[in-house]
Amino acid sequence: MPSRTAAKKLPKAYEEDVRVKARPTPVPEHFISLEHAEPSPIMLSFQKGWSRIVGLSKVAAVLAVLGAYPAAVLVSSHIDDSPVVFPPDESWSVSGVGVAIHKLARELAGAGWASDRDSWHPQARLTALPAWQEATAAGLSEHVKLLSGIAATVDGPDGDLAAASRLLQAVPGEDMRPRLTAAAEALNRFDTRASRGLALRPAPEETLPQEMALFATWAGKDRAALSDRINAEQGAWPASKEDVAAFYAAKARAHLAHELIVAGKARAYGLTGDTELAVALARAEAAWQRAADMKPVFVSNQAGSAALMPNHLASMAYYLVEAETASAYLAQRLAPPAVEEAVADVALVAEETAIP
Repeated sequence: MPSRTAAKKLPKAYEEDVRVKARPTPVPEHFISLEHAEPSPIMLSFQKGWSRIVGLSKVAAVLAVLGAYPAAVLVSSHIDDSPVVFPPDESWSVSGVGVAIHKLARELAGAGWASDRDSWHPQARLTALPAWQEATAAGLSEHVKLLSGIAATVDGPDGDLAAASRLLQAVPGEDMRPRLTAAAEALNRFDTRASRGLALRPAPEETLPQEMALFATWAGKDRAALSDRINAEQGAWPASKEDVAAFYAAKARAHLAHELIVAGKARAYGLTGDTELAVALARAEAAWQRAADMKPVFVSNQAGSAALMPNHLASMAYYLVEAETASAYLAQRLAPPAVEEAVADVALVAEETAIP
């Protein structure tokens, strides 16, 4: 045993702690032991449910972010092919001018003009709406040009109508909204002047023969374009972008022709007494309406028997054959001698380009 002197040489840290340590208080036997306790099943279910809710919320947030752009593309692709209805307190001296102004306002106030969008905009990814709008503007330009010739004076075609026709033509690299707005203003000026007797107001009996000849050329042009797409080699299912563009361009002109016929016949009082002409006009109106009312969810251009999906381009082409025939016939029946030759040329072109 080391001596007391030797023990004093060690640091105090090595000295035995002789202080009294507190002993733990014994747990009474009647207390419940929690050593083997388990969590409540209800709480476990709640925790699992909460974890799933949080996980699903995260997945939904990711899907919402990823699907926001495609959803915006879908929402912005709406095509308004509803009938043009004039308000009760609104009257137009020339019904065709009223149809044109309402059609332009509908496109600008609705989805907007797709070709004016930046490359990042959802509408820049669309095919149907741009084709619909471009064909609508082109058709209105041709129709307004026709009206400007009918309302011509010794100084030439009406200035406002001629300006509107030029403004409705698309110019590469130039936004269409300012041009369409200016065209609508020019059309409104003409109608105001015509209502006050300051401009020649074309009568429906005068415009209808030339309108029908124009509509027949639209039908022949679109039918030929559809025929080219039907006979082209199919590289996409159910249809290519070219197929979709051809279909909606034809639909746009069909809708425009139908609305112009409906608006014009309301004032064509000279046709009411001729049963044959009235029947011919009703036949043309019905043919254009069938083409305008086609609303496929997805445009299909299936070759062969089209076992899975119908060929919408072929259906549209068939309706246009009927519309072209009815329009050309009515144009010949209504045409005055001065324009019979022009109408005959239209009928000849339609006959040469007919689908075999």
